[in-house]
Amino acid sequence: MVVALTEVMPSDVRTAGFSLAYSLATTVGGFTPGIATYLIHSTGNKAAPGLWKSVAAVCGLIATLVLYRTEQARNQYRTA
Repeated sequence: MVVALTEVMPSDVRTAGFSLAYSLATTVGGFTPGIATYLIHSTGNKAAPGLWKSVAAVCGLIATLVLYRTEQARNQYRTA
């Protein structure tokens, strides 16, 4: 996704856009141990952190589908 993220941004804002996206992902990912602990404590189920991972996987899947479902993206990778 690193390459895809840098390719979808205009070159004049690429550094700022990529660093913002990376920082947000790192921040949200940094809360994973706390969220996992909370889920185990609130549900009593030691497999509850799998819900958090499933939500993250669905978010990634949706983002990938949205990114590569545009006509421009299909044409770009068809010619490559």
